[in-house]
Amino acid sequence: MKKAIRKVTYKMKSSVSQEESLMDLFVHHHQLYNWALRDRIETYRDSNYSLNFHEQCKINTLWRNNRKAHGIFNANAQSEQVTLKRVALAFDGFFRRLKKGDKKAGFPRFKPFQRFKGWGYKAHGDGWKLNLKEKKHGAVYLADVGIVKIRGKARNTGGKPKTAEIIRKNGEWFISVSMEYDTIERNCGTKAVGLDWGVSHYFSTIDQDGNFEQVENPRYLRNSKERLTSLQRDLALAKKGTRTQRKLKHQIAKLHQKIARQRLDFTHKETAKLVEVAALIATEKLTVKNMTRSAKGTVEKNGKMVKQKAGLNREILNTAPAMTLNLLRYKAEEASSEFVEVPTKQVKPSQTCPDCGAKKKKSLADRWHSCECGCEKPRDVASAQVNLNWALGIQAGNQPKKVA
Repeated sequence: MKKAIRKVTYKMKSSVSQEESLMDLFVHHHQLYNWALRDRIETYRDSNYSLNFHEQCKINTLWRNNRKAHGIFNANAQSEQVTLKRVALAFDGFFRRLKKGDKKAGFPRFKPFQRFKGWGYKAHGDGWKLNLKEKKHGAVYLADVGIVKIRGKARNTGGKPKTAEIIRKNGEWFISVSMEYDTIERNCGTKAVGLDWGVSHYFSTIDQDGNFEQVENPRYLRNSKERLTSLQRDLALAKKGTRTQRKLKHQIAKLHQKIARQRLDFTHKETAKLVEVAALIATEKLTVKNMTRSAKGTVEKNGKMVKQKAGLNREILNTAPAMTLNLLRYKAEEASSEFVEVPTKQVKPSQTCPDCGAKKKKSLADRWHSCECGCEKPRDVASAQVNLNWALGIQAGNQPKKVA
């Protein structure tokens, strides 16, 4: 049986001396990342040869021995390999995109101090060790730092820590632990539910009996927009490099963190509620990249309604559709429910009548479905019913799909 991997993030409550040690490690890994990137670039420029991950690990081992001989600081060897692996993955992604002919292949860049996130550990017990209490919180041992108190709790119990990442975010330290579970049990419902994601409503659902529900969009970003706009205006007027500018940047980052936490917490709760009542969940397949494409156009041919499209893109991304479907997918798997993604281009849920199958184009402003056959429903609910019908194989004109 395939084991489940889940990430659990804990907040680290470090002392002043531990804070200094953590910062030393942060600086070390930041320099190591940029050194590895520079070494690859210079080697290729001078010798027309591309260094790989294993070669850079061997070079780093020689440097470790040299630093040790001169009494210079060395971090945990496995954690240094994780940093070198990240450089290797950045180049692998670049060459992969280049081979596909992507115009924006994205050559790996040097990381400035402010944009470097942190470092990682490969195996539990090598450079780090997690010690959790039965009820809540606990501590983690980090090599070169000591025992650091942590706060947080995993959603599931019985996990075995495998790998870890130390993250510095807005002046605070976090440890993200990958937990391995033999099995994760979640209650499974009995209903077949169709779902349609949206912006005006977070999502709309309808079951096989025709009972529907629309979950309101909390719009966390819009609710904090006034405060965010005020801070960004002050930041634009602040003199660069001053204490005021640093303070405003910190406040803006904290506000964005709060919005992200609110969004994630809301999404976890709503998706968990849905999985508890559903044995089958049918939703359309979303391509978020295409949905949020800019309307600016080109220099020769300018786009239309650019400002309006930018606002729509912001609202779409604020509802995190990709994250919502990902959470639904793995929670349905844990509950042994069936998760069906309806092919949007083939079925066209928003343009199809759930009762007769007639297709009619609607603008985004049309929020009510009205058909000549007499079907009258909110547009998103009608789309959810089309998804459900397709999954159950009862929609006229669509190929039936068997349900296990």
